[in-house]
Amino acid sequence: MAARIAIAGGGPTGLMMARLLAGDGHDVDVFEAGPEIGGLCRSRETEGYTFDLAGGHIMFTRDERVARFWDSLYEEDEGCETHERRTRIYHARDHFVSYPFENALGELPVEDNIECTEGTIRAYLERAGSTAPKDFEAWIRWKMGAGVAKHFMEPYNQKIWKADLSEMGTSWIEGRVPDAPVEDILRASLGETTEGYTHQSVFRYPARGGFADVHERIARPVIDRVQLNRRVERLERTADAGWLVDGERYDHVVSTLPLHVLPDVITGMDAGAAEAARNLQYRGVASYLVGVEREEVRPYSWVYLPHPWQGPANRITYLSNYAAANAPEGKGSILAEVTYQPDNPPDITPAGQRALAEALAAGGLLDADKVTVTDGALNRVAYILYDIGFEAKRRAVLDWTDAQEGLWCIGRFGRYEYHNSDQCLARSIDLHAKMRPILANGGGAS
Repeated sequence: MAARIAIAGGGPTGLMMARLLAGDGHDVDVFEAGPEIGGLCRSRETEGYTFDLAGGHIMFTRDERVARFWDSLYEEDEGCETHERRTRIYHARDHFVSYPFENALGELPVEDNIECTEGTIRAYLERAGSTAPKDFEAWIRWKMGAGVAKHFMEPYNQKIWKADLSEMGTSWIEGRVPDAPVEDILRASLGETTEGYTHQSVFRYPARGGFADVHERIARPVIDRVQLNRRVERLERTADAGWLVDGERYDHVVSTLPLHVLPDVITGMDAGAAEAARNLQYRGVASYLVGVEREEVRPYSWVYLPHPWQGPANRITYLSNYAAANAPEGKGSILAEVTYQPDNPPDITPAGQRALAEALAAGGLLDADKVTVTDGALNRVAYILYDIGFEAKRRAVLDWTDAQEGLWCIGRFGRYEYHNSDQCLARSIDLHAKMRPILANGGGAS
């Protein structure tokens, strides 16, 4: 017996859930608030240049299920390019060092190398037997020392998070901040750059259409079930254990809506859970396309820009190195990312685009006279801000939502879990497996 299922959100998670559930024969409707599918994985073409609208994305996963699924999406036309990851940190003008920073100390100027190495050793000795600090600012110096903090970790993280680092927690660090053994750091200081971070050493990217091509392929079997420009305004329980979605009845709701909007959407939400949800914090990201003459493209995948003098962007991606079709013949493309507090978005008008390109030029990253085209896009909800108390707030919300029969919250912001797109697909596979026996038991809510 087929169930009727509403999916709130047409990003990677929502589209994957729709594909899996529809494949089981269920009646699925996808409600997407925007004019196109893809969420944070959308792409756009501008004067022959294709750029990703929410920062640089790549096809990389440690999950064999996701890898096999991606293979199945591209098995007919082999429409992907494969690349070795070449990432750098822009340390000083015309001076790039390998990533992670602490694995490349020997590539620094001598005085900076000495300062960072001494700080690392001092921190290693002083933290013996101590407990890791609870705030991120103190953790950086406790773990990496004053030199690495000064030259990379503090300026970069202040730039990307737009927050007081002493008010950020540390629950998010594992798996996202490389952790080099002190032995590797000492070897690096003596000139032997150590690998340190093999994650994503080889990745794939669609040959055409930008990263959006991945999710357009995911959506093909269910595209007729997607309603665009259709924001979910109200979710309400019914007396027969179903749900009303803006007045229309469904057996189940799969929600990828950000947890912080749920108090305004779900009627009767517990007051404590609602308060916790409203206090969850996040950051947006503005993405800027800078089309350039081909000679302006460096042989890197992406570059971290930690310092203010390098302009407002915290990272640039050489998208035309990912796929030749991302730029016209003889041209290249750079994608610059600028994070922001939700109430303070950067300027993405043509004037703002020019200012961003000029800032990159002033930092020595390109020749302003060789810029051919610019574009920009805002994404108000892009990154989770892990402030102190984050885990307690998140748990308070999920304890309530997970207890609601027939409501399934999933996704980067649907559960406030920092997931890359491959992890979103993996969580969808997991949730589908969890829902399957329930849906087989009569189709309705359990």
